[in-house]
Amino acid sequence: MDLNTINDMWEKDSKIDEVMLDNSTLQIPRLHQKYLTLHSEYSLLLKQKELQLRQMKHEKWLYYSGKAAPEAYEDKPFHYKVLKGEVSSWVEVDEEISKVEMKLQYYGVVIRTLEEILKQIHQLSFNIKNIIEWRRFTGGV
Repeated sequence: MDLNTINDMWEKDSKIDEVMLDNSTLQIPRLHQKYLTLHSEYSLLLKQKELQLRQMKHEKWLYYSGKAAPEAYEDKPFHYKVLKGEVSSWVEVDEEISKVEMKLQYYGVVIRTLEEILKQIHQLSFNIKNIIEWRRFTGGV
C-alpha cells in the first residue's frame, strides 16, 4: 500500500454522515484500528530500512576502503585509490545507499501522514458533538 492509496482511503473514511451521526460515531474505533495498524506496519518497515542502511553503509565502507572480500571486487571492480578520509564521501553518494535513504524518507512521510490521520480520528467524536450542539442551537433547542 502506498501513500496515494492511504490518502484516497482517508478521503473516503473522513466523511461524516451528517444524517446518521450515530453511525459516524460507531465508525471511530474501526477507523482508529485500521490506521493504527498501518502506522505500526510502516513503523516496522522504517526500522527495517534503518537497519539495512546501517549494514549497507558498513559494507560500502569496507568496499571503498579496499577492505572488502575479494569476491566483492570481482562482481563490481573498483579502480580508484581512495584515501581514508574520502571513504565516507564515496559511501554518501553511492547509488544503493541513496535508494535506501529515499525509501527511509518515504516511510517517514507515510508515518507522519498516518499520525495526522490518527489525530483527526481522535477529534472525530468532538467534531460530531459540535455538529449536534450546533444543530440544537440553530434549531432553538
